[in-house]
Amino acid sequence: MVTTYPWERINPLEFNDGVLYLPAMVELQPRLPDWGHPGIRERVNHDRPHGIKGARLLCLLCMRGRAERGKPPAPVWLTFVDDSRKPHFRHEDGRSPHAEHEPETDIHKALKEREARTWGAAGALEVDIEVWRPRARRRPDVLAVGPELTIAGEIQHSKVEARTVQARQKALRKAGDRVVWTTDLPAGDIGFMHLVPHLAVPTVKDYRFYLHEPELAIASGTTVFERQRCGWPDIWNGSSPRCPVTRKMIPCGGWHLYPSLNPSAYQQRPVDPTAHFPYGPQPHLDHLLEGILHGQWLPYRRSKRVTWIPADDYDNVVAERGGDINQAETAPARRRDRGAGRACEVRAGTTVQSTPEQVASPVCLTCREPTNNRDRSGLPRCASCCDWLGVT
Repeated sequence: MVTTYPWERINPLEFNDGVLYLPAMVELQPRLPDWGHPGIRERVNHDRPHGIKGARLLCLLCMRGRAERGKPPAPVWLTFVDDSRKPHFRHEDGRSPHAEHEPETDIHKALKEREARTWGAAGALEVDIEVWRPRARRRPDVLAVGPELTIAGEIQHSKVEARTVQARQKALRKAGDRVVWTTDLPAGDIGFMHLVPHLAVPTVKDYRFYLHEPELAIASGTTVFERQRCGWPDIWNGSSPRCPVTRKMIPCGGWHLYPSLNPSAYQQRPVDPTAHFPYGPQPHLDHLLEGILHGQWLPYRRSKRVTWIPADDYDNVVAERGGDINQAETAPARRRDRGAGRACEVRAGTTVQSTPEQVASPVCLTCREPTNNRDRSGLPRCASCCDWLGVT
């Protein structure tokens, strides 16, 4: 019989985000080679049973979540499923496996390698893969330390809930990292990423494409601008000619920066002679990653979406349309339990919150006076009328 360490003495806040193997008291990292401990996978696979009966594998992520929410300690047992196609750790309570406890796909690995290689060539002082961030209590896919900024690169190859992405964004931002999300999901499947700074690349099944394509095109996630006279159709406002400064339909006569789909608006940007990855005919991943590392592209939130815009246009866009970097990097989910108000009142900060309507008391069907009394049929009647009609 194998003696295991009692789970009651485990403090999940003292560990990372892996799986705790109690007989050896080691933390397994399923995304690292050999789970971070050579030979441990074979031992775990043969040391059965797992789950509640075996009491050998604990989910540190779930237990840490309970501790952070102030809930009493409780074990969350796992079972290792040695599937040839997708080995994973299954929760005994039926919830889906954590992404941190599943092996990465070839596409995920390829995009992660591409980002690390790009930042290393672009002048990052240090580039690490899957390094633990104690303050964020997260392990970003790639961490690049630049001359002025620390960038956390996150690869999102599968569709998850928006709150999961936003929680991870918030944690890494709290640690002082600027986060850039990269996804290969189709345009119709990335709605859950609209509130975080992201870059979308084409969807290709062959992972080697992401490793060897010289200029990996950006499908969405960036915005460039062109200066036009007021009254130009604004694609951020449904192609309306409304002035972005005064918010009026009457043109102010000035010049403004308008988001543009014109390829020349990107191609005519000033050339940076020091750039290792200069821009091409269209935005590509290496150029954006280098620019983000050196602060040449900044996140900006417009309505319900966050996009990357050139830093030399940022101050003018903020001056005309409002917003700031903090709003873009910490964009919370939109609340839907607030009272409605006119758009002009919302902008002026004078929105009047709606109050619950008062429910009127029922009235007697005979004398029409307010009453809470009921007759034998359940109809509202006052006691006097019930006695008079004999329907008490």
